[in-house]
Parts: sequence; C-alpha cells; structure tokens
Amino acid sequence: MKKISLILTFTCICSQMLFSNIISDDESPQLKKGDWFTIEFTNRLEDYSTPVDSINYCAPIDLKKLALKCEVAEISNKNLRLDFRFERVFDLSEDGRYYDSYFENETVVKNDVDLQDIVFKVEANLRNDPIQFLNAGISDSDVYSYATFSRMVDIKGMSMSSATYGEAVVLKFVRYLIEGYLKDWQKQDYNIPLPASGDIDVADYKKYRILESNLPAEHNFQVVINVPDSLIGEEMEIFETTLISFPQDINKKIFSQRAKKGENYLSLYLPEQRLLKLRFGAREIKFIATPNDSLRVNFDADNDELYNSLVSNFQGDQEYLSHLIKEPKYDRLYPKGMEKINSMDSVIQFLNEYMEQLITTLDSFKHELSANFYKKQLMSIYYWTADGIIYWCEKREMPSNYSEINKIGAFQNIHPLYDYVFLPVTYAKYAMPDNYTRYLTHVTYNSFRPDFESVSTNQWFTRIYNHIDNYDIYDVIYWGYPKYLTLKNIVLSDLENNGIKSAQENYDKFLANCKYPPLLNEIKEYYNEIQKIEPGASLLDFPLNFIKHKNFDRDNGKYKVVLFHGYMHEDEKEQLVKNISFATKKLNLKNGLEFIVVYNEERDKRFTNIEFPKSEHFKTTYIGISSFEKYWEDRNTFRVFAGRLIVISPDNKIVTRSSNGWDIYNVIPEYIKAQNQPQSHENRKAMILGALIALFGSALIAWTIIKINNRRIKKRESARRKLSELELKAIRSQMNPHFIFNAMGSIQNLMNHGKTEKANLYLSSFAKLMRMVLSSSNKKLVSLSDELKLIRLYLELEQLRVSFNFKIDVKEDVDPETEEIPGMLLQPFVENAVIHGITPKGEGIIEVDISKSETDLVCSISDDGVGIDPAKTGNGNGLAMKFAEKRINLLSEQLKTRMKLKVENRSVSEGKSGTKVTLIIPVE
Repeated sequence: MKKISLILTFTCICSQMLFSNIISDDESPQLKKGDWFTIEFTNRLEDYSTPVDSINYCAPIDLKKLALKCEVAEISNKNLRLDFRFERVFDLSEDGRYYDSYFENETVVKNDVDLQDIVFKVEANLRNDPIQFLNAGISDSDVYSYATFSRMVDIKGMSMSSATYGEAVVLKFVRYLIEGYLKDWQKQDYNIPLPASGDIDVADYKKYRILESNLPAEHNFQVVINVPDSLIGEEMEIFETTLISFPQDINKKIFSQRAKKGENYLSLYLPEQRLLKLRFGAREIKFIATPNDSLRVNFDADNDELYNSLVSNFQGDQEYLSHLIKEPKYDRLYPKGMEKINSMDSVIQFLNEYMEQLITTLDSFKHELSANFYKKQLMSIYYWTADGIIYWCEKREMPSNYSEINKIGAFQNIHPLYDYVFLPVTYAKYAMPDNYTRYLTHVTYNSFRPDFESVSTNQWFTRIYNHIDNYDIYDVIYWGYPKYLTLKNIVLSDLENNGIKSAQENYDKFLANCKYPPLLNEIKEYYNEIQKIEPGASLLDFPLNFIKHKNFDRDNGKYKVVLFHGYMHEDEKEQLVKNISFATKKLNLKNGLEFIVVYNEERDKRFTNIEFPKSEHFKTTYIGISSFEKYWEDRNTFRVFAGRLIVISPDNKIVTRSSNGWDIYNVIPEYIKAQNQPQSHENRKAMILGALIALFGSALIAWTIIKINNRRIKKRESARRKLSELELKAIRSQMNPHFIFNAMGSIQNLMNHGKTEKANLYLSSFAKLMRMVLSSSNKKLVSLSDELKLIRLYLELEQLRVSFNFKIDVKEDVDPETEEIPGMLLQPFVENAVIHGITPKGEGIIEVDISKSETDLVCSISDDGVGIDPAKTGNGNGLAMKFAEKRINLLSEQLKTRMKLKVENRSVSEGKSGTKVTLIIPVE
C-alpha cells in the first residue's frame, strides 16, 4: 500500500465568526483569496427528535467525524481554486474503541502514516462546469490508516486488557465528500452565505455541516424579540454561557444590537445545540438554542418573569432549563446535607438516592425534550454524582476503596476519555454538561489512584503522584483530552497568579503540543487578556468602575494598594495591615501610601465587616460599588483572588496584581528600577544608610547567607531528583503494560491458530517471566545475572511463535553476579530486535554480547533481520525503544553519569543485514 503523508492543520478560531448578523443580498460579501471554512462530514449529527425509552443515551455510539479545512487559493471572474487539508479524524465505536487525530501523538500505537503534506487542490469554474481535482500522485488506493484503541479494567484495578484495531480513511472517498459539498455550493453559484449543512452519502458519512468560518453561513436559528415602546433603544446582547454561573465567570458575547420598535430578528448559524443567554437592558434569560429553531421572546416592561414569555419549537428543553434554574439541584459540589455524612456506606446510599431523584425529575420531562438535550442532562447528572463522591472522600482523606465507590451507579455510565466529543466545538469552558469539566478537574487533582476506566484520566497505569501541580509531571503521566485540560488549567492558574513571565515556558510548550482547538482558543484568549494587565499597564486605559468613584484620587502622587474585598478573618486583616505597614515604613515613600478597599455595597456590608485596623503609616480609603455585577467586572479585569493586592504607581500604572503586602518592600523598588524613575531623596538616604550597615555587618552574616544558599541548593537538587525519579517511574509503568500487551498478543495469536499446547506452554513461561519482572519493578538496580535470565526467558517465549535462534555471550572479565544495572534496561532492545528485526523476515539470529572496556560495561544486541530502513515505517522505532531511550537519558541525569546508546544499520557498518544496538554503562 502506498504511503502518503498528510498534514493536520490545527486552527484557533474565535467562535464569534459562527454567529453572523443577518446579511441581505445586496450586502453579501464577495469571496476572496484567503477566505476559509472548516467542514465536518459525519455518519450522524445530533439527534433533536424525541427521546426513545429503549435507547441508553449514555452508552458509546458509533460515531465517525472527518473534518477538512478549505481555503480559497485563487479566484478570478471565471475560476475558483480551493485547497482542502485534513483537520481531524475521529472514530468511536459502540464497543468503546476510540481514536482522535487531535491526540494522535498520545496514542500507544502510532499510525503508519502521519497527516502530513497532502492537499486536495480543487478547481471549479464559476459557470457550473465540472469540478476538477488537480492533485498528481494521489491514487484511488491511497489511504490514511490509524488504529482505534480500547481498554477494560476491572473495578479493583487488578486486571486490565487493551486492544487496538486497524482502520483507514480511503482518500478517494475524501475526494467524493469534497465533490458532494461543492456541488451543493455550485447550485448557488459559489455565492455567500455558505451552504451550512446537508445530506451526503459517501462510505460511512451521511451528513455535513460547517464548523467554523470567516464567511457567513446560512442561518439556521432565529430569535424573535417583541419589544415594547418603553424598551426601544436598549441594547440586546447574546452570550455563550454555562448552566452554573459564578460572578467571576466571563461570558463570551456573540451578538449585539439596539432594540427597535416591534419585532426584532436576531439570526445566527449554529453548528449544534448551545446554551445561550439573552441580556436586554437590566434583564436576562438563559435559553437552549437549537439548529432549525425559531425562538420568540415577548418582553413586558412591567413583568420581570421572562421564562413564561418564551416560545420555542423545542419548548420542553426550555421548560426543563427553567426548572433547573429556578430549583437548582446540582449547582453545589454536593447536595445539602451530604457534608454531615461521615460513613462511606451512608454517603453512597445518599448519593444514589439523590441521583435517582434527579433522573426521575428529568424523565418526567423526557418525552417533551430533544434527545440531544436529554442525553447531555443525563450525562451531567452522572458526572455530578461521580464528582461528588470523589470530592467527599478527598475532603475526609478517606482510603481508596474501588469496590465500594463502584456502588455509585454513575460510574457505569460515564466515559471521560472520549465524552468530551459531546461538548461544543468552540470553547470547552461553555460545556454542556457543565459537570464534565469539573469532574475531570477533581479526578486529576484528587488523592485517589483511579484504576478503572470511568475515573481514570491516564492511559496505562495507576496514578501514584498526589498533589504535584507540576506541568512536566502531568505531561508525562496523563494523555488525551484529560491531559491537555489539566495542563491548560496549570498554565491558566500560573498566568492568573504570577503573570506571563512565570507562565511563558509552559504556555509555549502547551501551544507546541496541544492540537485541540477549544483548549487552544481558551488559553490564547486568556493569555492575551493577561498581557493587557501586566506591570506597566495604565489603570486609566480600562473601563473600571472604582476609579470613577469620588473617593478615588488619581492625582495624589501616592502609591496605591488596592484590595477587592472578600471574606477575611479579623486576624487575617490584622496581618495584612502589618505587612503593608512594614513595607511602607521601610520604603519611606515621599508622599506615603494609600490602601484602597473596594467592596460591593449590595452584599459585603450585609454579610461581613469591611473595616480594617487603622495604621499610622498609611491612609485607608473605602470605595463601595453599588452593583454586584460592576464589582465583579472590575475584579475580573485584574483576574485577582480575594486577599491578593494590586499595587498601583503614583502615575496610575500597574506595579503588580498579586501582592501579599509584605513583598511591597521589594516590588516597588524593582518597579522603579525597571521604569528608570528616580527615587525620593528620603528613600536614597535610607538606602545609603542601609548599605553602610550591610557593609559593616557583612562579616557577621556572611556565613548565614552561605548556609542558606547551600540549603536552597540542596532543596532544589532534591526536587530535581524527585522529578527525575517520578518520570522514571512513569516510563517504567508504561514499559511494563506495553511488554505485557505484546506478550498477550503472542498468546492470542497462538490460540487463534489452534496451537493450544504451545499457548499453554507460553502461558506457563509467561507467568514465570512476570514474576521476575514484578520482583524487580521496585528496585532501582538489579544484577546483570537477573537481567540476562529475564532476557533468556523472554527469547525462549518468543521462539514459540517466531522461528529464530539466539546466543548470549558474557566475556570472562565480566561477573554477572556482582555487576548491577537498572532493571529492564536491555530487554526493550531485545524485544525490538525480535519484533522489528526478525519477525518481518521470518527467521534469523539474535546475539547478546556483554563485555568490559576499562570502567564501562559494554552491552550489544545484534540481529540479522531486515535492518533499519527509513522507507519502512516502524523499523527501529518501536514504542519499547522510545521508552528505553528516554529512560536512559533520565538515568544518566539522575545517576550523574553518561550512558551512551548507539544504533547501527549493519548493512552500512558490517556489510550484512540487520541492526546492532550498543549500550555503554559506566559501572565504576
């Protein structure tokens, strides 16, 4: 089969492009070079029919998606040339087999062909002539091959089975899909708006829809707002939102216009069902927006109850949403009363009963809902319940007991590894169900070791790293969507708390490795927002409410320390005032310092004491904002938590957004130095005096500084070693299941060919081999003798299925009993020789030679197989080889030595076929 390289072009697109205003014919934009759209072909779109009782809406479904990005390459009066590139291949089967090209680099079994460098070049004549494909070298037999992945783990984490299944996308079918869509567009002479969705019948694909575009697509959703005279001129806005909203949540505006008299029409294109919010003046209403729906809102100037005035073709969805908002049942981490339960059995019973109540209520609406909405609400209930038990156990530091947790029925109905596909295609933060993302976050950071599929966010092995908020660690131990959700949260937290300088390295790594557009869109947008409020930005450039207050004096020449008030204990207030007082006194600022407390008049004065202790070193000013919403607008502008201080310079520029008060003593001088501003005369005198004191006292404190530095160096070194050890454990945890997977595959192969006796013999030897592997799994070093015994047993096992000979030669100057090496260090190279060298050839010999060269142990593994051939994908690139190479690098760093690895093609170095791997290990 001819191998073609394909390119996966990942784009980060603002979702607002999907929600275009109504455009009349005379305003239609002209198609131009550089215009683009992303189209998805699928075997099924969302189901908006009435739910059927016999269907399990939380079971895996047969779902295939193929997305292509089209770009206008050339356009003239007669001809149009379009370039189509692969964007995504997604495959989910009813038995849970799964593949997503967005996470192709995370899969255990790599594709034979990467999505690189293939472009379907299409030429269309604007006069409706036949569509032509200009590609040379693409034949009807070319395919993009991939492997779906499935795994099953028992509830106690005691056994696990995994399997991969080969699949392919035939490129000629891709061509037929492109041609089918263009014929629909051709019917309207390639004019704008784009055909947004339609039917197609090519192979497994039956439907298409536009996902994203810089061009308007045909509108398929309409909101009709009947505006009374008293509300004419008010702004009407539509936002993407979430069911559970908090004040700090920033909803994304997708539409805005001023109200006119009578009926106002807001038309949008929706690729799928969304949860939106309409804000009209001081009123707002959340609603379900469904493709091909026309929703009517009748505003009454004298009635604030909007839900009774909403009419939709999917009225059941709107009524259930209204029920959720009026009577929230799962807007908390867990239901009221659960926090008082201290018994595992009692909390399981409580949660199961509560979950059944929620499902019973949902089912009472079932035959009035759309199937898609019903499915997502059912998923949300299950994820909320599963999240509740995990969060409850974590708070009580309860021991892990999977057989008990499994009694929560929710775990049988969730599939975190691929349920993300049911989220909106634009922004993950606007997920419906909301609880999916919250559940993943708690599972990722909790103290459990999730061994079974419904709570596991890693690929192969048990989670053993508790509360390590380290980007590199999670990059090693997690995979797929849960991995990048976790890494995104780490980067966002760093950006919010410490700024761009701290987060830049991990932000760059995330952009380089993550290919999933919703997460990329979110993190890029957040990064851009943080850039606007970095040190040096002017306070006056933002539409802040508190700086308009009469108590805010922008021209008093003082440094200002701003606190957005939240609940604080009195002792916390006292400590904060002490911190600011210390810094102010030591700095001896010419014009002093002002402490500004911003609070919300609606809530703060009712529920807490906003007063802070007085200080003789600075003035305290209180600024009350009447509107709770405006208070949060200001707070969101700075992205600050309660208790963190914003330091503002005399010329109203941001010095820092995250001070604790104490560090003001360092922050302000650093800012002054960075801005090249002269310090006050008093401050200079204080610094000179401090320098003299430091000079005379240097002899006294020198030894203390050295001691502290040494302690810090040791601490950093300890942390580095710990990180290295954790990464090594992660790799070994991946190597062992990979090795087991290959061995079980060999046994399965023997069984499939009716070789029962050989299979039984293999199983017996395999059990002995596994005992050897497990006995050394917790040892850093094993004797060379034990490693060679393991290799010999492994090769004897492989001889049962592949015809080859082997020889293990240990030179006289090597004592296998006394020499020690890292366990399972040589085995992956031997395995690679069998699988990628001997097996394709069908026969051969493998030689393992151990010798010494001065202080080095020299280990070579040779085979006379097919050798390393770049034209043959996979040779020399086995997964075991990749793990081993990374492990060698980490071991070298940890042991402060330099292991050397050399891989040779014997046809080049010795004039014979095969591969030779040489590993040099310093042993003295």
